[in-house]
Amino acid sequence: MRIAMVTSYFYPFPSGSANRFCEVARRLSRKHEVHVYTTHCSIQGREEYLDGVQVHRYGRIEPSQSLEKGVMMPNLRFSLDTLKRMRCDMAGRRFDIVDCNITSKFLPLTSFLACRFSRVPLIQTWHEVWYTQNFRRHNPFLAPSAIMAEYTMPKLADFCVAVSNTTRERLLHLLRVPSRKVIVIPNGVNLADFRDVSATKRRRRILYVGRLESHKQVSLLVRAFKEVRNTLSDSELFIAGDGSQRRRLMKLTSDLNLTDAHFLGVIPRLDLIRMIKSSATLVLPSLLEGHGIVLLEAMAAGTPPIAVLSPGSAVKDIVKHEFNGLLARPTVKEIEKAIFTLLTNKSLYRRLRQNGSKFVERYDWDKVAAKTLELYEHVAAG
Repeated sequence: MRIAMVTSYFYPFPSGSANRFCEVARRLSRKHEVHVYTTHCSIQGREEYLDGVQVHRYGRIEPSQSLEKGVMMPNLRFSLDTLKRMRCDMAGRRFDIVDCNITSKFLPLTSFLACRFSRVPLIQTWHEVWYTQNFRRHNPFLAPSAIMAEYTMPKLADFCVAVSNTTRERLLHLLRVPSRKVIVIPNGVNLADFRDVSATKRRRRILYVGRLESHKQVSLLVRAFKEVRNTLSDSELFIAGDGSQRRRLMKLTSDLNLTDAHFLGVIPRLDLIRMIKSSATLVLPSLLEGHGIVLLEAMAAGTPPIAVLSPGSAVKDIVKHEFNGLLARPTVKEIEKAIFTLLTNKSLYRRLRQNGSKFVERYDWDKVAAKTLELYEHVAAG
């Protein structure tokens, strides 16, 4: 097959949606011709081969740039440039399928126009449905337009992929997408990577991994850590990732005199795996997650996760309370209580580790890529 994957964010951009398209593209490129149209950043070339994937980069969005502010115009320019390039590429030889990663409100329309021009089937991959939560992400004047755009976008696709059951249900019930047009293909994890790396467990190490954006609510974790230290004085907090909230969070840790809170920034993959494996727990306080790859990675590392349960978030599809992790309400007190429980209840901790290791076995990027290819072939065949 000749496959086009269109995404605002791709390697080396540190996000779950970028990670998914990168892992799937690499695997499909072993037997198929795969083109990825994505944004440019200062550390990558405009045109490159990445493990057999032909990557075309336009516009410019840096990995440290906020996903919430200042990306509208770069995404618009990228979408227009991608439309021109895809139409040019398909003038000589058409793609069999185009998969659009829903990471901006502009990209679905430009992908649709490129497909319409050459009569190529279009698939959309959905991570979250923001719906009324667009009011949290945009100003009150732009939010209604963002909701209307979300409502319209699925109508442009031949098929929609939801990365979780929660995202599928939100597509069906909030955006009124017919059930026959939606399939769930979850995210995955490189299980072999975690088996090949060894690390010593630190019994009081608490870890966060992810973007430092407002909806991730890392400030809740910082304040909860302050309460944990009042009882468990040898506890420590490590925060891996970057984003628009980093300076504010660093100031907060300074104001709270949290000398045992450390900001790691974006670290190399092997170092990140060692950090996850060496931690006692990984906490994801985010208010909205389409799936939560880092939760799967925590289980693969034998590190029981704690996730925040809030409306519309799909963490409950992965974390089963007191089975393979803990769920907490989005308050400082509840997060602090969950951390304390996990760090002091040895029998519960062992059970969560064992169940998590078994649970994550069903999630592997090889399986995700195989299911994705099966869908591509099915849709391309009409």
